[in-house]
Amino acid sequence: MRLLFRISVLFVLGQLLYKTVTQRCGSEISIFGWMLRGHIYSTMLEDLPHTCVQVCREDDRCQSFNWVISLLKCEFSNRTKEARPEDFISDPDRFYYKRDRNRVPLGSIPELPAETCLEIKKSEGHAISRKYWFSSIKTGTSVLAYCDMKTDDIDECSTNSHSCDVNAVCGNNLGSYTCACKPGYSGNGRTCSGKLNKCQNYQTLTDADRKTSYRTVSSPIRDVIGPGWFRFQGAAGTRMATSCPPLYRCNTNAPGWLNGGHPSVADGQVTRQVCFNWSGLCCHGTVNVQVRNCGSYYVYYLREYGGTTRYCGSD
Repeated sequence: MRLLFRISVLFVLGQLLYKTVTQRCGSEISIFGWMLRGHIYSTMLEDLPHTCVQVCREDDRCQSFNWVISLLKCEFSNRTKEARPEDFISDPDRFYYKRDRNRVPLGSIPELPAETCLEIKKSEGHAISRKYWFSSIKTGTSVLAYCDMKTDDIDECSTNSHSCDVNAVCGNNLGSYTCACKPGYSGNGRTCSGKLNKCQNYQTLTDADRKTSYRTVSSPIRDVIGPGWFRFQGAAGTRMATSCPPLYRCNTNAPGWLNGGHPSVADGQVTRQVCFNWSGLCCHGTVNVQVRNCGSYYVYYLREYGGTTRYCGSD
């Protein structure tokens, strides 16, 4: 009889909660005969759900709870039915209650990490691209990462929890990321071995049509090289040109030259700017490269720039 009375009171309370909230803001808060499964982080025995409502309001993790009628128990969840509609199921022994006051947005604190960007959008109805806390990047740990809400992509490279080596560069891709060893290191990006001797590990550029004195006659070509270390040698010259070549030299349309001069041996490895002459501007396009003085020659860390451009050699 006592249990029957509690069930009756519970049902009435559930209906009152639903009607009150619906009248106030036009949304569902308490739903009889339904539950959210799979996201329970804590439970509590309590005769009536009113205390459970208060406990939920005081816990930043609490997004909703299930009330178990037969057991007089609250099951606190860190998700809402909006965030996980696939886990919202019917159960005549329960009712579902969504936190109605000061609910903490999913992913906004480390104690309430999200699994995906899409989950945050579903939970909150609207979300902007910024950093959120996620549990899916590193098992058992909340990680702060940038989320692009247009593509629903988590940028793992924006965290310190990716698996790239300390001597590698992390590159974000849609749904994943890549690791590439920095110039002077070798490996798969997840592991990069010690620095290579750049003055001994390089490729050579020896074609005569790469020299600034070569005039482009027909079929200009573009550099498809690198990234890697290169040395100008033989008919291509002994170093990269350090003054602006005229248009249509080096068998290309926009010849490239080193703006800033070459370093001394004591300077070590330096960053220099390469300019490409085009459309009346000696520096119409630019790219940064690495240069090292090896005593009797220079080596350059080069990569493809794009367009009909080429790195030009001289003596």
